[in-house]
Amino acid sequence: MSLFLSFLAMISLALASLSPQASAAGVADNGSSIARRPKMFNHQKLFLQAHNEARAAAGVPPLVWNFTLLLDCRRYVYYELEDRCNTRPLPLYAWGTDGMHGRNLYMGTDNDMRRSPANVVAAWVGEGHWYDRKNNRCTAPEGRSFEEYKQVVWRATTQVACIRHSCGASFNTTVAVCEYYPPGNIKGQRPY
Repeated sequence: MSLFLSFLAMISLALASLSPQASAAGVADNGSSIARRPKMFNHQKLFLQAHNEARAAAGVPPLVWNFTLLLDCRRYVYYELEDRCNTRPLPLYAWGTDGMHGRNLYMGTDNDMRRSPANVVAAWVGEGHWYDRKNNRCTAPEGRSFEEYKQVVWRATTQVACIRHSCGASFNTTVAVCEYYPPGNIKGQRPY
């Protein structure tokens, strides 16, 4: 099983480097290959909009949605996070990004209507006040970081996909995963 998951991961990550249009190729009625873009759902548009608003505020280019990254987000949420309803993956299936893409994780309770995409991204962007841009360092208190903020606004990142899911064991808890390509948070580099 793990060999199959490894193979699936390699294929998925290789496709993640393709443009959203290229990763959405289809077949026309006459059998010829066509490129078609899958339909984005409203919550996906809201995730993308929230990211791009934060990136505009930081002065970096907008992201595009990548449906191949979305497949890995789904796999991550449904196979690693759902059973225990938290943002720490099960040790047996720990699925890192291996540097191929970046990942932000979020968990929140139902205090604000199942944590809208804007609220999820705002939680990460809120870490930005701990970024000392002049010295390129984190001023967060112990146990806190600004790594999620840096990934949201990382200049070299061009693509994103996110999923939000209410946990099966606790319907008042929501987890969210966003994946980014190319990855950010490269040690020694500035996000923008």
